[in-house]
Amino acid sequence: MDWPTRVKIAAGSARGLAYLHEDCHPRIIHRDIKSSNILLDDQFEAQVADFGLARLAENDVTHVSTRVMGTFGYLAPEYASTGKLTEKSDVFSFGVVLLELITGRKPVDSSRPLGDESLVEWARPLLNRAIENQEFEGLVDPRLDGNFDDVEMFHVIEAAAACIRHSAARRPKMGQVVRVLDSLTDIDLSNGVQPGKSQMFNVANTADIRQFQRMAFGSQDFSSEYSQSRSSISKDF
Repeated sequence: MDWPTRVKIAAGSARGLAYLHEDCHPRIIHRDIKSSNILLDDQFEAQVADFGLARLAENDVTHVSTRVMGTFGYLAPEYASTGKLTEKSDVFSFGVVLLELITGRKPVDSSRPLGDESLVEWARPLLNRAIENQEFEGLVDPRLDGNFDDVEMFHVIEAAAACIRHSAARRPKMGQVVRVLDSLTDIDLSNGVQPGKSQMFNVANTADIRQFQRMAFGSQDFSSEYSQSRSSISKDF
C-alpha cells in the first residue's frame, strides 16, 4: 500500500470517528477502534464499522463506567486499568491505527524481542526522535522505500504521537486530528503539553500497560466477542 493511500485511509477513518464523537447526539464512543473495524471500498474510502461494543454518552456526562472490553494492543491505559470510558479512549485506539499505517507493524507481535511486543511502547522513543529531529528511519514502514513526502509523514507522525499520550486529557479531540490529516499542515495538537515534555511517558501508566501485556499475550483480543476481522486495513499490508 503506497503512502497516499495510507493517508487517505487515515483521514477518512478520522472523519468517521469525529462524526461519532462530535456530531451525533448523544455522542457515540466506539470502544473497539482497530484496523479490522475500518472497512475499505474499492477506492480505499474508509468507513468505521462494528458498533457491537459502542456506548452512548450524554453531553453532560464526562465518562462512562463499563466492563473493560475491546482488543488488546488498542486499549487506552486509563480505560484498561479503571474501566472509565471517554472519547479519548477511542482517540488512543485511533493513534494505534495511525501507527500501523506509518510502520506496517501489528499492534501486538509476540514474536518481537522482549519489550518490543507492543507497537505503542516500541514506537514511543522513535516518535519522539521523528518529531524532534525529523528522523524517520527505523519507524516508517521499510516497504514504502522512502516514497513519501517528508512533511506529510511528519504531520501524520505528530498526530499519532498526540493520540497515544498517556494522559487522556492531553490527547487531541478527533476534530483536531481530522484537521491535521485533511490539511497536512501545522495544527496545534499540544493540548497544554510543553515542547520537550511530551508526556508520552508515565511510569504508573506504563506499569499498567505491562500488567495487561502479561495478561493478554497469547490472545490479542482482550475481552471482545466482536474481534474477528470482517475487512481490514491490515489485509492490504
